[in-house]
Amino acid sequence: MPEPFLFRKVLYLVEASGKRARNLDELLRLVTVIDPSSVGFHMHREFITYKFAHAEYPNDFAYWAARVLGDEILGERLAYLRVFKYPTLAELSREIAAIIAQHLMAYPETTAERAPRGREFNFCMARKFVMETGRSARNLPEFTGAIAEIEASSLYYHLFETRFGGGEPGRRNDFATWALLSLKHPALADRLDSIDPYMFSIEQARRVLLRILSEAQAEGA
Repeated sequence: MPEPFLFRKVLYLVEASGKRARNLDELLRLVTVIDPSSVGFHMHREFITYKFAHAEYPNDFAYWAARVLGDEILGERLAYLRVFKYPTLAELSREIAAIIAQHLMAYPETTAERAPRGREFNFCMARKFVMETGRSARNLPEFTGAIAEIEASSLYYHLFETRFGGGEPGRRNDFATWALLSLKHPALADRLDSIDPYMFSIEQARRVLLRILSEAQAEGA
């Protein structure tokens, strides 16, 4: 009997770190010293806020650069950052810092860009609370049914949070791990692991998951 998949969800208590940036020089300095978990929060917050549509600027850094500083070139670079390829938040933080530094060297005039009072970039920390949903699955049909119904915060937890917070750099998402270890279905595990969730909103990612799972059920029929 396969080990059941236990669906969990995550909630965050957001706290101000007291660190804020008014311009790109300050943002660069703070990105290099702030706890990587703060960078992770600002890179992922939009995926809970915008559940149904992929945001134009899918992380706080890109939004702030484009919409507050008016620097759309940097905003687009940060928006199209392929987060999926970075195995740890520390490496992701270093890449963000490198992008900002390169931009400042290429466009030295951007050092004069300054956020209006009250619109500084405020770095936040998020205290994480992981809770049971009461939902589980022992086989592929049950799993598919649960994916169709579980709340967005559960999808987010298993696709995003555990990838960076599970202690193993570059680990598979939880769905792929369960398909491999419990269902003994490596082909399905590979398909689930190949999903880049940063390309979708949470609800769009749900539809992609359901399509893959439905196809796997049809192939096994």
